[in-house]
Amino acid sequence: MLIGHEGERLRPGRALFWSLTWGVGVAVGVAAGGWLTLVGGAGAPGSEALQPLSDLVALPALGGGIVMLLHLVGQFTAAALRGRAVARAEDQG
Repeated sequence: MLIGHEGERLRPGRALFWSLTWGVGVAVGVAAGGWLTLVGGAGAPGSEALQPLSDLVALPALGGGIVMLLHLVGQFTAAALRGRAVARAEDQG
């Protein structure tokens, strides 16, 4: 059984929502950094090195997707481990 952090069953919709919030946060941060570098003309690579399509769309989407996936996998892994621990405790008790 998958058990959430509050002791109840893990709700997949809620897990997806939280992973989406993390993913969107990362995507917005990456896109904002690229945008500020592009419009400000300053930053590590310089504005000449930026490619708007990849740096403002593709990289933020990729970063957000990776973080979302990692967060979702982490939630399900933690829930599975909690479920195992609870099952063991119930078997012993």
